[in-house]
Amino acid sequence: METDADDETSSHPLPLVEEEVEPATPTGGRRLGTHEWIALAIGVLAMCAGLFALLAADDDTANPLDAARDSALIAAHRHITTMNTMDYRQVDDGLAAWEEATTGLLHDQTVAISEAEREGLADAKKITAGKVVDAAVLDVTEDTASVIAAVEITVQDDLDKGSEPSLKRNRFAADLVRVDGEWKLENLQQVAVKLS
Repeated sequence: METDADDETSSHPLPLVEEEVEPATPTGGRRLGTHEWIALAIGVLAMCAGLFALLAADDDTANPLDAARDSALIAAHRHITTMNTMDYRQVDDGLAAWEEATTGLLHDQTVAISEAEREGLADAKKITAGKVVDAAVLDVTEDTASVIAAVEITVQDDLDKGSEPSLKRNRFAADLVRVDGEWKLENLQQVAVKLS
């Protein structure tokens, strides 16, 4: 007598083969869909943009001494150049520029230049033009700064009509003080250069 089970086996011409099934390995979670990837990318871009804006922002979180350092360095360039520039044909203008660039004892010394010293500058018949080629702030507070500068000074000697201008290179140490919001030279000293 045939049973239903026998009918099922007899209707299959091929014998049944058991397939080996590998166990599923865990993937660590579910996979992200397209919308989730887009949201993640937008979040990363927003975070990068925020970080860039924070780093590039010029706001009150900046060190206040950075602004003092920058403005002192600019003033030092200008004033050291002025103090190394003189035209014998315009001594009064040159000395007025020196007075404008200085304060304290250095200013007092500049103002105290006598008429005989003014005539000596005119009689020397020299034109000097200073140029700061490099400078650095060594120390700075809100109202004081110490600077060192390398200066090239071109000297034209009009007493020797056929002479070419000469070039001198000097180093200077300068102290600046902020007076009524403007940096002025309080001290300017030539620094000896040791050649070994």
